[in-house]
Amino acid sequence: NAARDAGRFAAEIAFALKRVMLFRRVEWLSLTDGLTGLWRRSALDEKVREELRRAAAFKTSMGFMIADIDHFKHLNDTYGHQFGDAVLRRVAELLRSGVYETDFVGRYGGEEFGIVLPRADSAGVLRKAETIRARIEAEPFAQGLERVRLTVSIGIAHFPRDGRTPEDIIARADAALYAAKEGGRNRVLDAGSL
Repeated sequence: NAARDAGRFAAEIAFALKRVMLFRRVEWLSLTDGLTGLWRRSALDEKVREELRRAAAFKTSMGFMIADIDHFKHLNDTYGHQFGDAVLRRVAELLRSGVYETDFVGRYGGEEFGIVLPRADSAGVLRKAETIRARIEAEPFAQGLERVRLTVSIGIAHFPRDGRTPEDIIARADAALYAAKEGGRNRVLDAGSL
């Protein structure tokens, strides 16, 4: 009968929609970091490739930052992993709120974060990185009655100045980050100054 067929059809549609939603949820979970809610490194690397292709095609620019929490292992060892996780979540929030919606923030690994800044000039990327660094330095992280201050070091690379491939851009930002850490930490360093 027609009513029974319509009911079966509706049940099949509901089941198919539920499967699609479940698939999308699994896909989203595979691309995002469970602790911070930021994109995972694989998604971040893909975004670097995508934005480099777009910047090359439209003759625009792109910035890339790697931010690393200074002395994070010491924080974890001193205050415990729960505090370390809370720090990672709060730093992720500060990074996300410190950039435009069109920028792409991801957890690069451990206490490192990457930020892709499409159509950003080098001076703008440097200003944004310095603002992020200062915001994190000013943020009091609560641990019981104690307020813990922490800092980040940030390395910046810029397309097309610092390279034409994702590997080049990431390597230059990483080299700038390493130099910022070697230079005393709690600083922003542009690969163009290396």
